[in-house]
Amino acid sequence: MENNEELEQEEEEQEQNDEFEDEETLREIVAPGEVLTDDTENYIPGRGAILNKKGDKIISVIIGLKQIKKNYINVIPLRGFYTPHIGDKIIGIVLDKNPVKYVCDINAKYSGILKIKNTVKRNPKIRMRGNSRESEIPEKLFIGDAIIGKVIAADRLNSPEITLAGKYLGKKMGGIIIQIDSQKVPRIIGRNGSMIKMLKNLTNCNIFVAQNGRIWLKGFDIEHERLLIEAIYKIENEAHTTGLTDRMEGFIKNEIERRGIK
Repeated sequence: MENNEELEQEEEEQEQNDEFEDEETLREIVAPGEVLTDDTENYIPGRGAILNKKGDKIISVIIGLKQIKKNYINVIPLRGFYTPHIGDKIIGIVLDKNPVKYVCDINAKYSGILKIKNTVKRNPKIRMRGNSRESEIPEKLFIGDAIIGKVIAADRLNSPEITLAGKYLGKKMGGIIIQIDSQKVPRIIGRNGSMIKMLKNLTNCNIFVAQNGRIWLKGFDIEHERLLIEAIYKIENEAHTTGLTDRMEGFIKNEIERRGIK
């Protein structure tokens, strides 16, 4: 059983991650070629958007949700593959191993590469004794193991490289892992972490949402876990709608009463 205090710190760190924030994402679905704004003096095109040929309008190049971040106008795709970025926290599954590396499924176009040297865990107590060799303890992994890692190298032509060396990273024991569209991750987190806090409090489950669309959860019993899983998939399906957090809170409370969950 993992230490609850560590899990809470892990979730707090997650809630503060700017990549998860969607407070300026509008619930407006736009299509390719649709004009996002003609105010090119105050706004510039971001992800999923370009200037038209005349340069007097910003238009969408994909189907997605219009988003304004400072002076950038982005379009967040409704569906798509996970694209690794340096610093992303991901949940991976070990597919293969050899003496120098592990190959992990990270729900991306290319598998993630985890070198043995990047599985090393530093033991502070041993390091204090001044024995640097003994302080390097590789994490032993087997095919099928689930890990929480961090992307340390990524580009469009090569397999991304990940590491387990860091706080809260490593092999994940127990619990359940489910998968959603990675583009819907911000809605599972919610504005300032509002959605994930509500899910955790009402279902009494520990939750970790990774940026590659995988979610690890663990509750006191199967009834709470099942309800949480249903709620997560409902959020995924209704991610483009308004008032989702309040609606989900009502849904979970009603289901708890209807099912007699204590």
